[in-house]
Amino acid sequence: MGGKALKIVGVDSERKSTNDFLRIASEIRPIVEQQLGIETYVVKCFHEKETHGDLDLLLKIDHTFYNKGINLRKWIEETFKPKGVFSNGSVISFEYDNFQIDFIPVKESNWDVSTCFFDYDPTGNLMGKIGHKFGLKYGFEGLRYVYRTEGKKYGEITISKDNAKIFDFLGYDYNEYLKGFNTKKEIFDYIINGKYFDASLFLMENLNAIDRKRNRKRATYQEFLQFINENTFESKYKFKKRKDLYYNDIDSFFPESKFLLTLKEFRKKERERKLIAKKFNGRLIMEWTNLTEGKDVGNAIRGFRNYIGNDAMNKQYLLYTKPDQIKKDFLKFSNSENK
Repeated sequence: MGGKALKIVGVDSERKSTNDFLRIASEIRPIVEQQLGIETYVVKCFHEKETHGDLDLLLKIDHTFYNKGINLRKWIEETFKPKGVFSNGSVISFEYDNFQIDFIPVKESNWDVSTCFFDYDPTGNLMGKIGHKFGLKYGFEGLRYVYRTEGKKYGEITISKDNAKIFDFLGYDYNEYLKGFNTKKEIFDYIINGKYFDASLFLMENLNAIDRKRNRKRATYQEFLQFINENTFESKYKFKKRKDLYYNDIDSFFPESKFLLTLKEFRKKERERKLIAKKFNGRLIMEWTNLTEGKDVGNAIRGFRNYIGNDAMNKQYLLYTKPDQIKKDFLKFSNSENK
C-alpha cells in the first residue's frame, strides 16, 4: 500500500487520475471475482482525490477459496503478466497498466471490520492510537486486547468486530463515517472532533519504536501531524496512565467479549506456567544429571513428559507434585532410560 512497493523490484509505476483508477478497478475486479469465485472490495478514499498512487483491493478469503489451494501470486503472474510482483506478508503488489495494484487477502470472519478499517486512510491508523490508550488494538481484525507477559504475547481477546460499537467506544460517530469524506481535511477534522482526541497521542516521540518506524513512511500520517502542528486544538480528554483502570469500562461496554473473565483465565494460566517452570526446567535437569548439551536436556524434558502422560496429565502432575518428588521421579525415569 502507498504506491511504492514495486520500486523494490525495480518497477516504476505512475499515478493515475480518478477516471483511470475507476477504469482499472472495473477491469480487474470481474476477472478476480469470476476466476477465483470470491468477493472483492475497492478501498475508499476521500471523494475529491484527483490522483492515486495505487489501488487497494481486498479479497474475501472464505473456506471454499482456501480449500482450492490456489497460489495467489502465481495466479497473478499467469493472469495479468505484470512487469513486477512484490509480496509483503500476505499483501501482493503487482503492476497493471503502469499502475500499482495491491491485493490484500482478508479472512471471511474479518471482512466487515476490514472493509471499514481500510477505508479513508489514515482514519483507521489514527483511531488505533485512541484504542491504544485504552490498552486495546484496533485494526483489520477488529478491536482486540493482547495479553503480554515478560514482553511476549501470551494470548489475545477479541473485544468486538461490530463497527458501530467500536466507533462508539472510541468516541466517533459511525453513521457520519459511512457518509464518507470529500477532502482529506474532512478526514482530519473527523478525527480531531472525536470524544477522546488529544494531539499529543499522535506525536512521533509518543509512539513506540515500531509504530514510529512505520509512520515515518506513511505520507498521510505525516500530513496529519503537519495539520495538527500548524493548528491549535484543545485536548478533549486526559487519559489515565494505568490502562488497567479502563478494564471495567471495556467489559461493561462489550459484555459479549467476556473480557474480565477471559483475562482472569489468562492470568491463572500464566501463574500456573510460572509455577511449573520453577519446579521443572532445563537448569534443574543439568543440576540433577550430568547432561550439559541443550539438545540432550531438551530430549530429557520431552521424554519425561511423555513418561508422565498427555498434556493434561503433565499439567496436573507438575502443578501439584512437590519439587523433591518431581526430582525423584525424574531421576527414576532417567536411570531407567540409561540402562
